[in-house]
Amino acid sequence: MLDLIASYPALVNFMSTAGNDFYRRLSRDMFLNVGVKYKGSSRFWDRVELQQVTSLKGKDEPHCPQNEHLDLDIVDRFNSAAPAADKYLLHCAPGWQSNQHRVPALLVPGAGLDANSFTDLYAMGYEGLQQQLLELGYRVFAVTFSHTHGDNFIQAEQLAAAITRIRELTGTEQVDLLAYSKGGTAARIYLSGLSETPYRGDVRRYLMLGTPNMGIDFPFRNSLCNYLIYISGSNGVLAWDKVFSLGSMVDVSRRSIYRDGSFPGQCQLLYRWDDVYKLDMLQQDWWSTYYGGSGLLSHSRGIDQAIADGGGLVERLDAVGLQPEIDFYVLAGNNNSFNIFPGDESGPGDGLVFLESVLYTDGLARRGAALKAKDTLPINHLEFLYSRQVARWVNRQLEE
Repeated sequence: MLDLIASYPALVNFMSTAGNDFYRRLSRDMFLNVGVKYKGSSRFWDRVELQQVTSLKGKDEPHCPQNEHLDLDIVDRFNSAAPAADKYLLHCAPGWQSNQHRVPALLVPGAGLDANSFTDLYAMGYEGLQQQLLELGYRVFAVTFSHTHGDNFIQAEQLAAAITRIRELTGTEQVDLLAYSKGGTAARIYLSGLSETPYRGDVRRYLMLGTPNMGIDFPFRNSLCNYLIYISGSNGVLAWDKVFSLGSMVDVSRRSIYRDGSFPGQCQLLYRWDDVYKLDMLQQDWWSTYYGGSGLLSHSRGIDQAIADGGGLVERLDAVGLQPEIDFYVLAGNNNSFNIFPGDESGPGDGLVFLESVLYTDGLARRGAALKAKDTLPINHLEFLYSRQVARWVNRQLEE
């Protein structure tokens, strides 16, 4: 591992920064939330409603301290940092009743995130997609799921309920869905007719921002990242179920991607890309992490086991396709660096998701759903949340 670190001068400089500042910079540059609590996010919204989904009552969604909600305003609304699976928050932005564009735009967050990720990501001063859409005259809503890495089928039910509530509030027949990263998988479950609530024709346009349509293998491909997640205590999932720490192997199954872990939606996103893009043999424990077994620093059950734990959802969605009446739009990024910190460089992509995965649309259109746009911008995975290029692209797709 030390050889790998030394091979990246920028990484050496990055890791030389001491104390909490190191972890804050890691959070900003590597898309990791490292336990900093935030307050004051309610100022971005006109109202925030706590809603319950009756069909999800009693569903189990395990949490761990690393993936509980950290935004104190959101914790206050839920009355918990680890709310039950039948709860979600609906956020209504200023002008939700009166802005120029009548069709509501519903923002759906990705893994480890919430509705406020579209306003001021990690309280770092970004002007997010929400504010930019407000400037363009849209009636903007957003959902915060009960679990930041939740089961995508549970999130699909929460999303369906949020759409119903927005229609009640606005009197409109349809909404536009703007789904980011993992949030696009929950949306796709609903729009494919795989959720408990059947699709009801209530989505006008479906915009996918950096969604892994053919899955990811990032946690297994990037073994060093697992170690950084572990030592920082960040809101990220581990491909390891054991890690060498302080002279012994420590069981970290609770923080893992497998069935007995606390990140139930992550194994559902997995797909093998090792036949397309080579694995980095310079990374410590690269073989055992991807294929399973014990390495110098870790033990992994392997990506095949994790895919099985997730029910092979990527292939299942690919086989089903979206409902035929849906219009969908796909946006990908091709900058794989997060400022000074390199993301996944083993293939073209946004640092987390391969370009080829985001742009794979054959499965989406399998039943006749209409692909209206498929574009690429020079952004990384984080920048979908605040880039003005993204806001302009969204505006082009949503304009009546």
